[in-house]
Amino acid sequence: MKLTDSVRKMVLDSDIGARAVAARVNKKHHVLLNELNSENTSHKLGAELLIPLMKACGSDAPVHLLAAEMGGLFIKLPAENCSNTTLVKAVKEFGELISVYGGAIEKDELTDEVKLQIRKEGQEAMTAIQELLCGLDANGHSPKHSFVE
Repeated sequence: MKLTDSVRKMVLDSDIGARAVAARVNKKHHVLLNELNSENTSHKLGAELLIPLMKACGSDAPVHLLAAEMGGLFIKLPAENCSNTTLVKAVKEFGELISVYGGAIEKDELTDEVKLQIRKEGQEAMTAIQELLCGLDANGHSPKHSFVE
């Protein structure tokens, strides 16, 4: 999927609607949709608008695409320290990842669509694990060593 198509989908699928998204980023609705149309060669989306659009939509889907295209992984860090209930969430998300992957392997159906679902579940599991690790600091357990370089 192209980046422009990913951003277009994010805007169109937004909970607040494309018109509200356009208003939040100070664009006319029709202009924004033209900029997000990958077949339109006369209007192009500016890179500086990507972050405001993601914030307006409450989505980080395009940055996941960018990370994957560069052979990486995007993990969103929580804004604040997390509670201990994140352990349950981390285990649940990891279980969902293994369930989707195991089902695909069992059926020998590792299609592109299934791989996309596995990546989505993996991202959610990684995020939940990161939230769990952040929760350690919230409970007064300061790390002695950092494993992120």
